Amino acid sequence: MPALKYYYLIIRIDTLTDTINVPKRRIESLDILRGAAIIGVITVHILLGAGRNVDSTSNGFNIAELAYAGLPMFIIISGYLHKCGKSYKWNIMNRVVPLMVVLTVATIAFTSLMYGYMYLLGYDLSQYNLLSDIWTVLIGKGVFTTISSDTFSAGHILSPYDISAGFYYLQILAVGYLIFYAIADPLLKDWRKTVAVIAGLVCFTALYLATIDIQLPFSAQLGPIVAAFLLTGALLRNYNVAIYLETGFHEFRYWAIFITAVILGAVMIIMFPTGMRMYNSYFGAYGPWSVFTFYLFAIFCGTVLWYIAVFLIKVPIVSDVFKFAGVSSLVFYTLHMFIAKLITAPFVTIGTEFWITVNADSERFVVLMLTLIILSLLTIALNRMKGTLKEENIDTDSVPSSSMH
Repeated sequence: MPALKYYYLIIRIDTLTDTINVPKRRIESLDILRGAAIIGVITVHILLGAGRNVDSTSNGFNIAELAYAGLPMFIIISGYLHKCGKSYKWNIMNRVVPLMVVLTVATIAFTSLMYGYMYLLGYDLSQYNLLSDIWTVLIGKGVFTTISSDTFSAGHILSPYDISAGFYYLQILAVGYLIFYAIADPLLKDWRKTVAVIAGLVCFTALYLATIDIQLPFSAQLGPIVAAFLLTGALLRNYNVAIYLETGFHEFRYWAIFITAVILGAVMIIMFPTGMRMYNSYFGAYGPWSVFTFYLFAIFCGTVLWYIAVFLIKVPIVSDVFKFAGVSSLVFYTLHMFIAKLITAPFVTIGTEFWITVNADSERFVVLMLTLIILSLLTIALNRMKGTLKEENIDTDSVPSSSMH
């Protein structure tokens, strides 16, 4: 059936990275890294309250800053898994379009379901407009407003049934892809040109925020910095960095890189904390120029996280958990706030100040664990469904066409 085949097309995109071009030798550290990153993102949204932001002016080491490095690492991994040789049209149709389909389906379906769920629970939703809120999520919040104004917030919660925490990431990834696929293949033949363009994209982002300073649809002003991270990942692939990190531990240079990244990452967190709120195009305490410190922070701290992912390969249960989350990261990412609100809505009054209105740390931890468990069970069910659909497609394809009328 065409509907089932199309549904399978959507649910097979089960990571935030380029799964079709995964190398024949699956790189375990990449799965663990993105699994740790997605769990870190969900933890920030639920355990830290998703609205209780990291204080960018605080002194000392803030562990939440390290967790935020997971977001750019998602993008870098996507770039790492890029395989040259495909046409621009092919990449758009097979990467960008499915990504936007997932965003659209998730926004419409799960926002509507949450609206109905809260209505049945007795929430007064008369002051909210479901269709308008869905449209706002799809095109981006705060469009055509001044980013640096005191009232600007592209991450504000539209309504109690808003489940779009982090959805902006899918939008900026799609915009970043549009830039990346247009320039990647010829650039990657020369590392010097690639580095120059990366620097140019970072500078362009900073200059845009310093001068034009307008929120674009789909948060498109962040497209250049996303493309810079994608190019960074693709350049690392040229030198087989992931394979080296998994096999080069006998070399002095291997540990020198790790120690240097730890030191520089700690310096960035302590001396130049980002307090990053990427959904608001906010990168740190230095205004638009924080884009530069943010990029360096992401590289240094992301390197540390990558090393940790490599070390975890030898830890059976922990590595299996992170690999499972990594392979299922798109399901986890798009559904985590929907699941968390399903859990909490009957017991607390959810408003628009925080995503999850649960104050006690112990209670937020329970919500976090229940959300991760339900997401895991749902992912297992979807994987079984995909297996069933594959079998049905094979059986259908094996039937002679003359017998089908």
